[in-house]
Amino acid sequence: MTLDNSQIKLTFKNQTIFLTGATGFLGKVMMAKLLTDCDDIKKIYMLLRSKKGKNSEQRFKEIFEQPCFEVLRSKTSKWEEKISFIAGDCEEPYLGISNDNVKILKNEVNFVIHLAANVRFDQSLKKAASSVKSTVDLLELSKDMVDLKCFVLVSTAYSNCINFHIKEEIYDPPMQPELLFSMVNGLDENILTNLTPALLKKWPNTYVYTKCISEHLVKNAVKHFPATIVRPSIIMNSVKEPVPGWIDNTYGPISVVIGAMLGIIRTMHGDSNVLGHVVPVDYVCNCILAATWKTATEKKSNTTVFNYIGFNRKQLNWGQFYSYINSCYWRMPFQNLIWYQIFKLRGKLGNQIFTFLLHTIPAYLIDAILYCIGKPTKAVKAYAKIDKVLMLMSYFGTHNFDFDEDNVRHLWTEMSAEDKKLFNFSMEDLQWKNYLYTCTLGFRRYLTKDPPIVRKKTYVKLYSVMVAHYIGIMLLVLKRDDEGEIEDSWKVTS
Repeated sequence: MTLDNSQIKLTFKNQTIFLTGATGFLGKVMMAKLLTDCDDIKKIYMLLRSKKGKNSEQRFKEIFEQPCFEVLRSKTSKWEEKISFIAGDCEEPYLGISNDNVKILKNEVNFVIHLAANVRFDQSLKKAASSVKSTVDLLELSKDMVDLKCFVLVSTAYSNCINFHIKEEIYDPPMQPELLFSMVNGLDENILTNLTPALLKKWPNTYVYTKCISEHLVKNAVKHFPATIVRPSIIMNSVKEPVPGWIDNTYGPISVVIGAMLGIIRTMHGDSNVLGHVVPVDYVCNCILAATWKTATEKKSNTTVFNYIGFNRKQLNWGQFYSYINSCYWRMPFQNLIWYQIFKLRGKLGNQIFTFLLHTIPAYLIDAILYCIGKPTKAVKAYAKIDKVLMLMSYFGTHNFDFDEDNVRHLWTEMSAEDKKLFNFSMEDLQWKNYLYTCTLGFRRYLTKDPPIVRKKTYVKLYSVMVAHYIGIMLLVLKRDDEGEIEDSWKVTS
């Protein structure tokens, strides 16, 4: 869809963008959107590191073979001329960019969109601190860009989650970046690991802790160029762009959904009444581009923050979320399911009990069987890791957050009718049931690689594990009743 009267498209016409995190979930959608609908763009430079034995050039060639670029590949090949990679790594000093490439970026780039982030909740403080350092280095590089019109940091709505009312403003950081760097570079890693809980205090994980510090860095950037921060909440599958249901990661609630539908995850500490602020990835992308347009146009002397929660008055709570997902279970079971789906959110004590009964005991039984048949044991370690991640995630499933969204709402009202169609991010009309059905299709297609039509043997397997599950429950109940009868009989005899 291309509209000639789009103000946002006009902002990016003949402009060059430097994009970090381009190979991530949001980054791929961002590239597809820019190359498909902002076809007058001059150039996109994407920061790309070597990974898993493949250098930047090899990875660059493979990226555009993925399903999210299907629409783009169907177009003429002119888009290929508009994108190039810059070899580098956010975890390296000064992003690992060569001097020649630094000169190119300084002379050509008009917009910097910083998406790169390690979103794992269980990463060490040293690992998480590298995202702060990359922001420092990128800001320093941006200061020397000849014609930089906007710097965009994509953060998270939970970057200040120790406050349950989160405003669209930059909060004081929990630690100054200089002190953070001196600690992670000067302390032994084991000592730093032991100190981390005391440093985090109320912060639930190192990811949100360091995101808050990174935001503070951008606060002072407006002395040199216009800057903005976009804070999306929990990002999930696309609604329709680049393709409906697109997803390529298993973080956050997505991992819980996949684990639950496979019968692996059966319990989690959470509150069904807590709101689950999930937003589609294509809407997040559109909001970022709209915020970039507004910031570049207004050139304010302060850093504007956009809390993107979708401004939807019909937000789902986690109970409704999993109920809708569960309704898809019988329509589209996963062919590699392990056991019958019995996932449930529970209180802290109940979850501890059921974690032991439904995760720990089965894990030891599985490993015992594997040991007996001479195969490597792995279930206990796997469940220990799963339960650790679920524990870290539970913070967001047991606390309600109230987000200010005035800047996002104002942004929407200022957009033209054409831009609202081309860069839609309003979730007011989103039908949750339909959207989560699309999400489930996406899980099956892009994550578990299931065929589009459910095979008969998958239904047979589903009914088989269901019957086995309930027979097991009945046997446990009958055994308990028998033990009770024996005990009563003994009392009578005595």
